[in-house]
Amino acid sequence: MNYWSRTRKRIILSIVLFVVILLVGVPLYLILHTTPSCGDGVMNGDETGVDCGGSCQRLCNAESLPLVMNGDPRVLQIATSTFEVVSVFENPNPQAEIYRAQYALKIYAASSTLPIKTIEGHTFVPKRATFAIFEGPFNLEAGVIPTRASLEWQKDILVWRKNTETQPELDITNKTLSSENLSPRLEALVSNFSLESVSHVDLIALISDGDGNIFAASKTYIDTLAPGASEPVVFSWPRAFLTKAVDITILIRLFPDSTFIR
Repeated sequence: MNYWSRTRKRIILSIVLFVVILLVGVPLYLILHTTPSCGDGVMNGDETGVDCGGSCQRLCNAESLPLVMNGDPRVLQIATSTFEVVSVFENPNPQAEIYRAQYALKIYAASSTLPIKTIEGHTFVPKRATFAIFEGPFNLEAGVIPTRASLEWQKDILVWRKNTETQPELDITNKTLSSENLSPRLEALVSNFSLESVSHVDLIALISDGDGNIFAASKTYIDTLAPGASEPVVFSWPRAFLTKAVDITILIRLFPDSTFIR
């Protein structure tokens, strides 16, 4: 067999092999190979955990700081057998939020070791913000006086996610508290200095004494606030304050959607 015959056979064999790879190998690779994603249940790509970290929106547990409770939850009496509970938290993470955080709020009487009432709920945790969990009003049996409460997050299902968007610029001015000895009423003005409308605006008013203890709370809601617009809000209470109001704080939180409004 001469040189040119052997060369021709090699060329033909190479072409056949190339065609086999092209027709079989490439489709097989495309079928078996999956591009790394943040929902495939495998740690791949630039992830630092399974489907978290790196370019994924979801953060791994080690990448977020825990929520900080600002004092114990406060049990507030608003009528003879009617109460509400408010608990203030701080999220120290500048670019991390929780879309839906589940919690259990347990309420105790003075002499009880078991809760007399348990409230389970969920809330939105905004990035780099102070926010409040507000539950109530709720009624208890006559003569039952709750004295303390505890709030526990369901930490095993808390999902932190990145949020690098610029927060809307909202401000509260003209806070005026009146009729403290009759039917207290707090009025304020909420302004939107952003270039876009904001929706689902949750507002919680906290009234504290000289020691910083919250003794009254109320909430209201603004559906939509146009850019550059201002809207008055009113918080009210059914009976007189028995403590002198020293500090008035109104916490603003923008909910992602209307499912958080209660």
